[in-house]
Amino acid sequence: MNIVIKLFLRLIVICLILSAIPAYSNSIESFDQDLFNYIHKDMENKSFNKIAPKVQLMGDPQFYVAFCAFLCAFGKDRAYETGKLATAGFAETGVIVYAFKETIRRPRPLDNVEKDSFPSGHSAFAWTLATITSSNYPKLRVPLYLLAFGTSFSRVYLGRHYPSDVIVGAIIGTLVGIQITHYKDPILKLAF
Repeated sequence: MNIVIKLFLRLIVICLILSAIPAYSNSIESFDQDLFNYIHKDMENKSFNKIAPKVQLMGDPQFYVAFCAFLCAFGKDRAYETGKLATAGFAETGVIVYAFKETIRRPRPLDNVEKDSFPSGHSAFAWTLATITSSNYPKLRVPLYLLAFGTSFSRVYLGRHYPSDVIVGAIIGTLVGIQITHYKDPILKLAF
């Protein structure tokens, strides 16, 4: 378990470095705002308006928990293992994301009252789920990562996040997913 703690601490250091990028660089903030405006305003069309709210559900915490519960309750062998690993990934991703949200308190693009834009939790959860699930189901890798990308894109398109929010969320989710799958044996020995 000592290795898991070391990896978790390394992940936090990487995330702290990444979190400084949008907060301290005017040129990146300007590019972030311009890219947000392009995706949110200039790309608007009827198809995206219908698809975006549905695609973002992959990163929704309630969907994620329901998916894990279903796999743990009804899955056999590989599906059950995926559910346990995804549950651990959800917990770790949630702790990291919400710690950053509370520390950084970046306002959302269209709402200055909500100060929890950075990083994107939906993106982090979607990429965690895609990474863990695709490790056990390699044939689903491309669709899972396309859905994770779609979730990240949808969050910007719907005006909930800046591009840097979803990029850092995707990095956090991917790193957590890699860590969980690499050190899966101790997790799978846990009884839950």
